[in-house]
Amino acid sequence: MGSKERRLSYSIAFKTEVVNYDEKHGNWAAERHFGSPPTQKMIREWRKQRKDLIKADKSKKTLRSCAPKWPKLKEYVKNWILDHRKNGIAVSTKMILIEARRLATEMSITDFAGTTSWCKRFMRRNGLCMRTKTTIAQKLPREYERKIIEFHKYVINMRKELCFEIGQLGNTN
Repeated sequence: MGSKERRLSYSIAFKTEVVNYDEKHGNWAAERHFGSPPTQKMIREWRKQRKDLIKADKSKKTLRSCAPKWPKLKEYVKNWILDHRKNGIAVSTKMILIEARRLATEMSITDFAGTTSWCKRFMRRNGLCMRTKTTIAQKLPREYERKIIEFHKYVINMRKELCFEIGQLGNTN
């Protein structure tokens, strides 16, 4: 039985450092200098990715940033969601899928399936989440101010009529 070696991951900053050393001193020297886990094969692969490594975020470890397959569709759907939310219209995942499929047919995109998993990933990538509209309290009647004044007058009149002191009044909900 062979021993199971744990796979190591390297930051992009480390990879660029190794590639820079490799250009000056060669693969073997880079392997010896940085240790045996970054092998010559790994260094050759990183050298091929040099341009992308320079552009990438140095804190990341991989170059997993493929271009979006349907960038215009993505923008239209995102704008559609934001416009609906701005107008106070609640947007569900089914509504998003229906709109995305409609736009895909308009744009003559044939390989777009528009599944619920696509919708969830789309929303995660674009920083969107499902929201429900909630009300904080009951809606007040239209003429609530007039009704409050009438109620206060009624309480004052009843107090005078029945000879109650203010301290004898109580409030219950």
